[in-house]
Amino acid sequence: MVSHDISVEGVGLNAQTQTKPVLLQMNDDDFPNAFLRDLGAMGSASLSSTVSLATSPTSSVTLFQPVTRVLHLALVQLNCESPGYPRVDPSRVLSAGLVVRQIPLAGGPPSAAWPWMKNANGQSAWVQIDPSHADDDPDPTKRPQLQSGQPALDQMLAAQTLATAMTESTTPAFVAAPAVCNAAQRTLVYALIPTASNEASTQQPPAVAQLDSATLKSILPTLLKAGRHHAPYADQCVTYQYMSDDYAKSQNASDFLTFSSTLRMLYGAFGAFSGSPGAEALLKALNGYSVTIQRSSGSEQKPMGDFYREAATKLIVYDPFATNAPPPPELKMPHAWQHFDHQDEKKLLAVMAPLLQSQGQAASPPPGRFQDSTRLYRVRLFFRIKGETSTCPPELVWSCYSDPFRIAAWYESSGRAVAPVPLPNPFDRNAVTSAKPTSSFAVPPALSNAMAGATLTGLSSGQAPSPGPSIGLGWICSFSIPLITICAFFVLNIFLSLLNIVFFWLAFIKICIPYPAPKD
Repeated sequence: MVSHDISVEGVGLNAQTQTKPVLLQMNDDDFPNAFLRDLGAMGSASLSSTVSLATSPTSSVTLFQPVTRVLHLALVQLNCESPGYPRVDPSRVLSAGLVVRQIPLAGGPPSAAWPWMKNANGQSAWVQIDPSHADDDPDPTKRPQLQSGQPALDQMLAAQTLATAMTESTTPAFVAAPAVCNAAQRTLVYALIPTASNEASTQQPPAVAQLDSATLKSILPTLLKAGRHHAPYADQCVTYQYMSDDYAKSQNASDFLTFSSTLRMLYGAFGAFSGSPGAEALLKALNGYSVTIQRSSGSEQKPMGDFYREAATKLIVYDPFATNAPPPPELKMPHAWQHFDHQDEKKLLAVMAPLLQSQGQAASPPPGRFQDSTRLYRVRLFFRIKGETSTCPPELVWSCYSDPFRIAAWYESSGRAVAPVPLPNPFDRNAVTSAKPTSSFAVPPALSNAMAGATLTGLSSGQAPSPGPSIGLGWICSFSIPLITICAFFVLNIFLSLLNIVFFWLAFIKICIPYPAPKD
């Protein structure tokens, strides 16, 4: 603690104290009224909804996100460091707050925990700080400033310091109402522990681990591996529609899938046609080999990298819905492919590995503040205490760190039941007619015409609906959400039954409990 004048202790609802803040859990039905009632009844058996979590320095407890309708709080009491440890006068607490700090992966003492900091430009991240600064005020404007004895110079020093200072994210803490503190005979301070945040780190995401050659080779399609390969769909002409596997199969072109999977990997996973230095290096390496294309005038040898680039332009980049789009370009498939030996394969892997890593780095978004559900955290509370006299400056007092905890992922259940959403009976005409459309969408003319011209047969065969000519009218389409939900239930049950054959998850994804239907 910064000062020995004030003692901060954790206190449980059983009135037992400890050196660390006590972590509590309660339902969010009647907060804070139910919580304050429990504080007033501290030490009695009349607690209604708040429970103390059994924390431990060596094992973590789980805190749940607000979507589960469960709240978590930290609770402490303030006493004076004098004989009898009298409670602190609540009016002396000028302000109070709570900070959540992340435990580094390497572990270490609580003082090594990292705060969530924001710089002057609004950029946030978990920051490793010097443990000697762990007790600094979270607000840099309230930290002691450099003093030179010259007011003008002091003002310049303060401005320069604040321009580079970082502010720690805090949650307000509250002194319990006087009636509650008097009933408990303690100065109680509580704070909600934030377990969800829309903040994301503005630091670059951690480097993506580079795949070793054996692992990278295992995921490569056949055409990029060593050995002699059959020419897929040799001497046939294809258009962008063949990039749909269903369409290719419907045209008896299953052989083409070997090439389409290769082209998709080069385009998406490796970014081979992005124009970056790594992408150009990969195409240059592929241009060391060739494909043979049979023309009416004879055989043509084309560099393999150039052929892949042409294929990407005609089969992937081409947009059939662009204004004044030309007819779909055709690509003639090679008659033969030059094969790679194992030395060639190693050279290609050496170029592909760093390119795949850079693509993964670019595709990895900055992590959210509490996104990683495997990380552990601790909380501390801080207090700005009014001095004993009017001339004494406010004193900053910190609590100890709490025991570690983790924050559950969004899909983890706290075990608390939620109220079901009633659906209408689709066989009751009165119920159906009363479930009138309430959700509306403005549909542009081109989309409306495309939907009107779409058929299941056409879509399954890879034929995209054409927007076609329109009379220039848009439509406002309204839907009945309850009836749409019933439609989704039918489709969902069909797919759940099919996927259960593979994943065996039906017992976990859906639980149906019978209940007696009300009589008419």
